[in-house]
Formats: sequence, structure tokens, C-alpha cells
Amino acid sequence: MTVSWWAGTRLVAARALSEGVAAKGWRAVTALMLLAGIAAVVIPRLLGSSVTTYTLVTVGNAQPELVTQLRTAAHAGDFTVEYLSMADASAVADAVREGQADAGLVSDGNTTQLFVRRTDAGVFPALVSGAAQAKATVDALAASGLTAEQIAAIHAVPAPEQVVVGPATDPRRAGVGFAVGLVLYLALILAGTGIATTVATEKSTRVSEVLLAVLRPTQLLVGTVLGAGLLALIQISAVAVPFGISLRISHNTMLPSAAAPDVALGVAWFVIGLSLYAFIFAGLAALVDKVTEVGSATLPVNAILVGCYLLAITVVVSSPDSWLSVLASLVPPSAPLVMPVRWASGGVPGWQLALSMFLTSAAAVLLAWMASVVYKRGVVRTGRRVSLKDVLRAG
Repeated sequence: MTVSWWAGTRLVAARALSEGVAAKGWRAVTALMLLAGIAAVVIPRLLGSSVTTYTLVTVGNAQPELVTQLRTAAHAGDFTVEYLSMADASAVADAVREGQADAGLVSDGNTTQLFVRRTDAGVFPALVSGAAQAKATVDALAASGLTAEQIAAIHAVPAPEQVVVGPATDPRRAGVGFAVGLVLYLALILAGTGIATTVATEKSTRVSEVLLAVLRPTQLLVGTVLGAGLLALIQISAVAVPFGISLRISHNTMLPSAAAPDVALGVAWFVIGLSLYAFIFAGLAALVDKVTEVGSATLPVNAILVGCYLLAITVVVSSPDSWLSVLASLVPPSAPLVMPVRWASGGVPGWQLALSMFLTSAAAVLLAWMASVVYKRGVVRTGRRVSLKDVLRAG
């Protein structure tokens, strides 16, 4: 009896998926990953708000020019300013002394006083002082006879252009990229090990021989990879979904706005990365005769994954624009682990991301073909462990 290629592949994938879901170990790991994803969103919220608020107290309402200056500074510095109004200078000083305000400003037309609680009061009093000086400068220019247009032209002089030269434009986003890289690394290791163990178990127990009576080797290979890949994708989603839900229902979060697309990109890279590595794991596992030999057989590919991950969290995190970081993010086998981390630095051109995905996908197709040859020749050889050299030499 023969089964159509896709029907047979689907049956093998469904079998691998059902057996994986039924395994207590898989369910335990998935639950832990879900809890980790929820904790990564909830704990920062519990620790505090991401928005800093300062309070300025003045005699009467704060002057509009001063409010405008501070609003501009607040937008650039990612903080907010609240205002208190007091009747006189004594009440302003008392409000600062008692902690009701971070700074107090009193001006009688000739002199201006800035009240602070201590000499090291932080950056806000300096911003208030600068805003007050700017207003006094405008008043002095107007008193000297300059028109409003001339004063506006003076203030229209652009500020120096800010150029980011650090390792990342947004440290919070870089932190998300670091977390995505870690989850990708663990998921690829777990998925690859699961695929290799399944292939070795079926070969050692002679289940593969029974299945090969009605299925072709490629159906077994692709079905096993699809089933294990879906299991790993569920685990990845257990971490990714909480991020997406949190950013969808609330804007008051310590996660950066780019967290959701970066996490979604991480899921896409997992699919591409698994396509690159899964067939290699399966092909190497087909060479062993006992399940206990899986670790040694897959050691080379595990070493590659570890090396790529270490490259991502050391070189790429500290220097995302170095030639080594760029090269490692573009070419396989390092791209699936390196590009998500480098992309989170915020300075990667879109064409580099597209090129990286294309090259990795092309390499995945080539390696899948090579691994299928190894799998077909190795899974039918039992009784001893087969060397990769012997399999490749066999016609």
C-alpha cells in the first residue's frame, strides 16, 4: 500500500505532534516559557512607571513662555511637568521645603529666584533655570527694540544634530533583542534535540522500518521535522504572545514601541532558523544506532549554535555596526541568531534584513536536500553507527 507524499507527510507530522503534546516534559517546558513571557511583561509594570514627573511651583500661574520651554525639554527628555500655584514667595519656598514640588520659581520683574531642597537636586532645576534664562533673554531682546520676527529668527537657530554613537539607539529595545536571541537559541537547541531524539528512537526501535514499508524516507523526514517544528513554535508563541497582548491593550508599559515587531520578527527567524538546522539534526541522528549516541552525533551542530549565540551576545551587542557583526548577521549559519539581536540595535538597513533572510532561506533549501540524502541512506542501516563519510560515499 502506498500513500500520497503529502498525505503521508501529514500523518507523520500529526503523529509527532500528538506524541510531543502528550509528553510531560514538553508540557512542563511550555508552561515555564509561558510564565517567563508573562513575568517579563508584568514584573516591570510592578516595579514602577516608566514616566518621570516633576513638579514646579510658582507665584500665580506659570508664564506661558516658561511652560512652552519646559514642554519642549520634557518631550526631549521623556518626562512630564506638573505645576502648582502659590500666593507668594514664602508659600513657594514652603512647598519646595515640604516636598510638594521639585523646584520653585519666583520672579518680581527685577530678580528671579529658584528654590531647591538641596544642592544636588538633579537635572530638573537646571532645566527650569535654563527656561527662565531663555524667557529673560527674550524680554531683554524685546526691550532693546527687536521685533517679534527678529526675536523668532534668533530662536530659530537649530540645535546641534544629535548623532547616536553608542551600541544601540534604545537600550530597552536592545534588551528585548537580547531576550529574543536567548529564546531563539534555546528553542533551536530544544527543537533540534527533539527531532534528533525522535529519529534515533524510531530507528533503534525499528519503527522506521515498519513506516518505510508504506512511506518514503523523505515523508518520514519532512513529517518529523514539521511535527517537532510545530511543537517548538508553540513554545516560542508562549513567550511571544504575552508581549503582543501587553502592547496591544496598553501603552503604559516599560517595553519600547518596537518590541512587538521585534518579537514577531524573532518568530519569523525561528521558522527560518529551524528550516536551516532541523534537517541537519535529523540527518545526523539517522546515522546512530542507539538513542544514547544522539548527543555525540549532533555535537558539531550544537557547537555551531553555541558559537553563533555567543557571537550575538558579545560582539554584536557591544558593536552592532562592526564588520564582524554585519557579516555574521548576513550569512548562515549565524544569521538566525545574530540578525534579531543586531536588528534591535536600531541601525540596520532594511535591505540587509531582506538579504539575510534570502541567503538563509536559500541555504536551508540546500542543506535540507543534503540532509535528506544522508537520512535516506542512514536510516535503513542498522546494527552499528554509520559514519557520515560512508553515507556520503554510498551511491
